[in-house]
Amino acid sequence: MNIQFRTYANSLNKSSIIILILSLIFHSGCERNESWESFDCSNCFQDKPEWGPLIIKVTINNENPSVPIVIYRGDIESNDIEYTDRAYHSDYTVDVPPDKYYSVTAEYKTGGKTIFAVDGDKLKVKKNVKDCDQECYYFKGGYFDVRLRE
Repeated sequence: MNIQFRTYANSLNKSSIIILILSLIFHSGCERNESWESFDCSNCFQDKPEWGPLIIKVTINNENPSVPIVIYRGDIESNDIEYTDRAYHSDYTVDVPPDKYYSVTAEYKTGGKTIFAVDGDKLKVKKNVKDCDQECYYFKGGYFDVRLRE
């Protein structure tokens, strides 16, 4: 009887491991929906978008009530400027052509010094063919964190 229990326990452990692995594989799909929840079809477009959002986080404080930002196509070293502006809120969004790599700089003044924060990411358009009633497109990437570190 003791042997039967061990056999059942071993098969239970193998089954649990297989279920865990399969659930990880099936939940690694929809990319901009970066949680483990199901895909949100309301964030999907029927036509492939020509523009998409870059979401930029900046630090707004007493020394920096507004922050100059520069968005580059590619790396900063390319000096290929897509857009320049000044952010007045900690969340800043701008639409750009997708399927490109972008770099962002934010310029801060702190204690008489100038500090540049830099980040880069690719904004991609992906196609979803299985989770919604019709195939549709969604964005992946395009998140930039150029906040001051404390």
